[in-house]
Amino acid sequence: MNRIRRLLKIQIRNEKNQNLPFTLNAHTTRSITHLEDFSNEIFLEIFDYLEGCSIHRSFHNLNSRFRRLLTSSVVLKIQLSSETVSDAEKCYKTIIIPNQHRLLSLDLTGSDVINEFFSYCTRNSSFGALQSIVLHRILICELLHSDLKSLPNLLSLTVDRAVLLFEDVSDVYRMIFSLPVLKYIKMSFEVDFELQDDNSINICLPVTMNEQCSKIEYMFIDHTCKFDGLISLFHHTPQLRRLICTDLQKADRKVDSEQIPTLLYLKSLRIDRCYIDFDDFEMLIRKVSSQLEELCVRRDFGMNYLNANRWEMLITDFLPHLKRFTYKCFGSNSRVLEDRNLREVIHRFTSPFWINKRWTLDFVINYVVIYFSVCSTKKTCFDFGETMVKYPKSDEYADQTQSSPVCELTMDRFLSSIERNQSFLCDCEFIFNSVKFTHLTINCHHISSQILTQIIRLLPHLNSLHILSMWPIETSVLPPMSVENKITKVKLTQMTRIEDVTFLLSLCPSMEYFQEVDVYVPLLSCLCVNIPNNDEQLLNELRTLIDTEHLLENYTMRRINDNLILKKH
Repeated sequence: MNRIRRLLKIQIRNEKNQNLPFTLNAHTTRSITHLEDFSNEIFLEIFDYLEGCSIHRSFHNLNSRFRRLLTSSVVLKIQLSSETVSDAEKCYKTIIIPNQHRLLSLDLTGSDVINEFFSYCTRNSSFGALQSIVLHRILICELLHSDLKSLPNLLSLTVDRAVLLFEDVSDVYRMIFSLPVLKYIKMSFEVDFELQDDNSINICLPVTMNEQCSKIEYMFIDHTCKFDGLISLFHHTPQLRRLICTDLQKADRKVDSEQIPTLLYLKSLRIDRCYIDFDDFEMLIRKVSSQLEELCVRRDFGMNYLNANRWEMLITDFLPHLKRFTYKCFGSNSRVLEDRNLREVIHRFTSPFWINKRWTLDFVINYVVIYFSVCSTKKTCFDFGETMVKYPKSDEYADQTQSSPVCELTMDRFLSSIERNQSFLCDCEFIFNSVKFTHLTINCHHISSQILTQIIRLLPHLNSLHILSMWPIETSVLPPMSVENKITKVKLTQMTRIEDVTFLLSLCPSMEYFQEVDVYVPLLSCLCVNIPNNDEQLLNELRTLIDTEHLLENYTMRRINDNLILKKH
C-alpha cells in the first residue's frame, strides 16, 4: 500500500509542478481533482500490487470505465486460502473462470481451495496466460492427480509444505518433469508419517531412451535428498542453471563418477546442509559442471571439508569460472575449542592462493557455537557519503601485492560475569593468535568496557570496529592502552552516553572515521551523524554552532537520507 500511495503522490506532484492538463480521452482535458481522473496506466500499475478477486469486488461495479478496464486490460494475480475466502466456489465461477484467459498467477492454500480450482477450472477450460502456481499445504496424493498438464504455459511451480504420506517421491518428480514448458520448481514437504530415520525420503528416476527431458532451469529442493537421488534428478534436468538443495544426505548405494551427468548450463549451486563425504562432494564438483560461477556449501566441522589444499586444487583445476564462493562450517563451542589442530587448519586458509583471491575469512564466536566461513562476497562498509570505506568483495578488486587475507571476527554473546567472559576469551586465544583479524563486530546489545579492552589487546591487527552498544563505563576502567592498535574506523550503533565516545577515543587513538555520534575528534576527517526525520532545525543549529564558535574553517555538510555527513577538508 505504501508503494501505491507513492505512485499517486508522484502523479499528483508531477501534474502540479508541470501544470500539465490531464487527458481523459481524445476530446476531454482537465486538471486532476478526483481519484477517477488518474490515467488507466496509473490504475493498471496500482492493480499490479493487488489481489485479483479483491480488485473485482472493489472496482467492477463502480462504474462503466472500471468495468471496461477490468475486462480488457487487467491481468489477474489470484491469492486464495480456506482461512480468508468463505466461498471459493463463487470466486471461481464469477471471477476466475470468466477471466481465465487473463489469469497470470495463482497462490492457493489448503486442500479444499486447491481441489476446487482443479475441479472447476482446469476441466474443459483454457488458462493460456497462467504462468505461475503456488500451492500451500496440499496432500501429495492430490498433487499427483491434479491436471497441471492442461496448463500450456506454466513456467513456475512452487509446492510449499506438501503433506507427504509415504517415503518415495519419485512419482511426484516424474509428474513435474512431464510439464512441457516448466522453468522453475520449488518443492518442500511436511512428513505425516513416522520416518525410519532422517534419510527416509527417496527419489529414484531411471532414464528411459524415449523419455523427454525437462526444461527446468531453476530447481529448489527444500527437503531431505540423498546423494544418489540428486544424481537421479540431474539425468532429467539437463538444462539446469541454478540449484538449491537444503539438505543433502549420504547415498544409499555407492555413486560412481560415470553415473554423474555433466550439466552444461549449471552456473549456481547452493547446499545449505551438506552431509556427504568430501570425496563424494569433490567427485560431484569435478563432474557436474565446469561452468559454475557461484558455489555455496554449509556443513558442520569436518576436517576433510577444512582442507584448504584440497579446496585450492578443486577450485583451480575444475572451477575456472568461479566468481562467488562461500564455504561455511559450524560446530559446538566446546568441541571446536578442544581441537587444537584447528590452529594449523586455519593457517592454511591464509596461503598466497587465498590472499590473492581476497576472499574474507570470517569467524562468529559465542558460548554455544563457532562458525567459520570463507566468503568471496562479504564486505564491511562504513558509509560516509563520498568517503566510502569498504573491503573488496570479489576477485575483480584483488590486489596481488596484498600480504594478508581479509579476516573478520564477530562475537555475538557475552555473559554478565566478567570472570566467565575472561575465561572464555582465554579459551579462544589460540584462534586469535592463528588469524590476523582485521575487522571486529561486537554483535550483542551490551559489552563491558573491560572485556572490550581485553579483546582489542588480543587482536593487534584490527583496523575497523563495529559495536552495537556498551554497558555503563566506570571511570576506573579507562586505563591508557598499553598495546598500540591500528583501528582507524569505528561504528557505534547505539550511543546512550557521551562516556561511550570518550572511552572509544581512548581505546582507539588512531581513529579517523567515526559513525553515528556528533563529537569533536582531533584526527577526525569525516563524521556521519544519524538524524531521524530530517530535523532541519537541528541541522541549522549545528551549522550555526560550527560557524560562530569557529570549530571548523573548511568543511562541507550534506544530508543523505537520515544521515548527516560532515566532512573536514
